[in-house]
Amino acid sequence: MFTQFFGSYLLNKKLISPEQLKDALDFQKTVHVKLGVMAVNSGFMKADDINTVHNMQTKVDKKFGEIAIEMGFLTEEKLSILLSSQKSGHLLLGQAMVDKGYMNLTEFEAALNDYKKDYSLTDDQFKSLQNEEAGEFVNTFYNFENCPESSIYKRYVSLLMRNIIRFIDDDFKALPLVAVNELKFNWLASQEISGEVGIFSAISANEKDFIAFAGKYAKEDYTAIDEYSQASVGEFLNLINGLFLVNMSIDDIELELAPQLVNSEKSLKGLTDAFCVPVLFTFGRVDFIVAKPNPSIA
Repeated sequence: MFTQFFGSYLLNKKLISPEQLKDALDFQKTVHVKLGVMAVNSGFMKADDINTVHNMQTKVDKKFGEIAIEMGFLTEEKLSILLSSQKSGHLLLGQAMVDKGYMNLTEFEAALNDYKKDYSLTDDQFKSLQNEEAGEFVNTFYNFENCPESSIYKRYVSLLMRNIIRFIDDDFKALPLVAVNELKFNWLASQEISGEVGIFSAISANEKDFIAFAGKYAKEDYTAIDEYSQASVGEFLNLINGLFLVNMSIDDIELELAPQLVNSEKSLKGLTDAFCVPVLFTFGRVDFIVAKPNPSIA
C-alpha cells in the first residue's frame, strides 16, 4: 500500500508524470531492489554516501555492502537488516524510478523526507506505513474534516483498502479524498448499513470501468453491464460491508445490511457527511462513497 500512496504523492507534487508513474509501476515488477535505495529509505545512509560507494566500486572489485562498511557508512548489523529485507515490495517503486532515470537517488531521498514532513510522520509512523498497515495509511492520508463519523469512516476505509488489495488489484493509485454534497453517476452499486452505526456505502464508475471492476472481482471477462456484472460489483460491496459488520460485532455493536441496489444515469442527492474515496486502477477510475444513511437517488 506504500507504493500506491507514495506514487500518488509524487504525482501530486509533479515530481513525475502520470506516464512515468505507470511505466515505473509496470517496470517495478521486474526490478531487484538495490542496497543503495534501501539504505536511503531506511535512513542508514545519505544519497551522497551512496554515490561515494558507487564511485569506489569503479576502483575496487568489492560488493556495495563491503565498501559501505569499510568506509563507515554501515555496520554489520545494519547491512544484515538491509539484506534480510531486500525484496520488500514497498521499495520497488523507488527502485524502478531510479532504474528508469525518472529520479536519481538524491531526488528520491528528498521526496521521502518531504513525504514524511508533509504528513508530519514520525519515524515509527513511517515504518508502520512501510509495513503496509492500512489503518495507519487511512489515519495519515484521509482527513474526514472532523465530521462526527470520522473514526467510523476511517475504520471502514481501512477495511476497504485491505480488501481492494486482496480481491481486486494491488496496482492502484489512491487519489485525494473529496467531500461531496451531490453526485451524478453513470453506474452505481449501493448498500446501507443500519443500527447504532449507520453508513450509506456505494461504488461508482463509468460503464467501461464498472465492467472492468466487476470482472476483476469475479475473475471473469465481462464485456457488458448485465445481471452478472452488476451482481459482481454488488457482491464486492456486500463483502466489505459484511466484514465491517463482523468487525463491529466484536465491539458488541450489532448492525444490519439492506440489499444491494444498482442504478444508472441518476444522481445521489441529500448527502450528509459524505465523502468520495477515488481510486485509479490500471483499467480506470472507481469511486467509493461513504455517507450518512438515506440519501435519495433520483
